[in-house]
Amino acid sequence: MKPMTPYRMAGGLLVLFGTTVPALASSDGGGGAKALMEPHIGTIFWTLITFLVLAFLLGKVAWKPLLGALDAREKSIEDSLDQAKNERDESLKLLEEHKALVAQAHRERAEALTRAEQEGERLKSGIMDEAKEQREKLLAQSREQVEAGLKQARTELQGLAVDLAIQAATKLLEKNVDDASQRKLVEDHLADLERRSGQQS
Repeated sequence: MKPMTPYRMAGGLLVLFGTTVPALASSDGGGGAKALMEPHIGTIFWTLITFLVLAFLLGKVAWKPLLGALDAREKSIEDSLDQAKNERDESLKLLEEHKALVAQAHRERAEALTRAEQEGERLKSGIMDEAKEQREKLLAQSREQVEAGLKQARTELQGLAVDLAIQAATKLLEKNVDDASQRKLVEDHLADLERRSGQQS
C-alpha cells in the first residue's frame, strides 16, 4: 500500500467535495440547486485555496508524523528481517563447522586406530623376533654345553682307557700266565672298560 501524500489527500478531498455539492443541491430545491450548479470563478478559486490550505495543514500536522511512523515501522521490520537472515546464516555456518569438526574427529579416530594397529603389529613382530633370537641363543648354548660335555666325556674315557690299558699291561708283566689266563685278563679288562663307560654316559 502506497503512503498517502498531501496531493493524493487533496485529490480525495476534491472527489469528496464533488460528490457532496450535488447532493446538497438536490436536497435544496430548484433555485438553490441551480445557483450551486452554475460555475463561478470566485467560488471555485476560494474552494481550491481552502482545500490546498487544508491539505497543507493536514500534511504538516497529521500525515507527516504518520508517514514517519510508517517509515520507522518499515525500517524496523526490514532490520528484523536482516537480523533474522544474519542469524540464519550464522546458524548455517555453525552447522557446517560442527559437521566439519565431526568429520575431522572421525578421521582422527580412524587414523588413531590405524596407528594403534600398526604399532601392535610392530610390537608383535618385535616380540616374535626377540623370542626367536633368544631361542636360537638357548639352542646354541645347549649345543655348546652338550658338545663340551661330550668332549669332556671322550677325554675322560680316553684317559680311563689309557689307565686301564696301563693297569692291564702292568698285571700282564707282573704275572707269568698262560694263554687262557691272558684271555681271561683281557676279557675282564674289556668288561671293566665297558662298565666304566656305561657309568660315565
